[in-house]
Amino acid sequence: MLLRHPREIAEGVSAENAFEAVEERTGERLGACFLFPEPNPVLFPSRPYCVRLDLQGDGAQEALLGAALARARRLCLEAGKPSRIYSCCPPDKPALLETLKAYGFKDNDGLVRMCKSLPAAGGNARLPAGCAVVKDDLSDPIEQKYFIERFNQLYQTQDGEAWLREKSRLNGFARFLSVSPTGLAGEILLWQEPLVGVIGYLQTSKRWRRMNVATYMLSLAEEYFGECGLYAAQADARARIPGLLTTLEHSGYRQEKLLMRYPGVDIP
Repeated sequence: MLLRHPREIAEGVSAENAFEAVEERTGERLGACFLFPEPNPVLFPSRPYCVRLDLQGDGAQEALLGAALARARRLCLEAGKPSRIYSCCPPDKPALLETLKAYGFKDNDGLVRMCKSLPAAGGNARLPAGCAVVKDDLSDPIEQKYFIERFNQLYQTQDGEAWLREKSRLNGFARFLSVSPTGLAGEILLWQEPLVGVIGYLQTSKRWRRMNVATYMLSLAEEYFGECGLYAAQADARARIPGLLTTLEHSGYRQEKLLMRYPGVDIP
């Protein structure tokens, strides 16, 4: 077996951040691993620099992981910030999880679907003094532009325009804003899927966190879903985003399904 940087790599991946394992005699590709640096101090303030490993193929995983981890640790060292190296692991691939664990990955992050039956008693959160609520459908081009800029910055992507275009076509699409004299306090995007209302985006501005803004926005969402004749609400939440799961749990949401595991290694 030969481990090398591939001749052809995915768009946006530098040659030194890509590895492939090939059968030396036949040239058959056994597997590959690509590294994606993902700095995101907004979503993950305790680990502002992340490196995602995309492991492809079932062959030579151990060799690929060894090489990729060495490179990822180097990237984290150069970043000079608390970091995390992680990989995506579907729930139906326990063998992959065990392989990752053998290299020090811990199963302590994931994407979970949180659900709540409606109508149900919510919390007693009140909007902070000085804030007001506005409802719209993001049809104004200027508002769209500002939202896409925030979305792209938050998720370190350039796909905000396509994401918004797709979601805005769905039934019941709406946005609630919490605004203050100094700017945006929080916002939430909603739409309908069969028999359920979906909370697709929830964000609170940094200076308004821990002031019940998100809890209040959730209560508005549930009231809106009730008016639409729905009896359940759902939100997909990343476990390591500070406060998100706790906020949902305090509002009566319970985990229904694990969508993806993100086992990883924390780097000081």
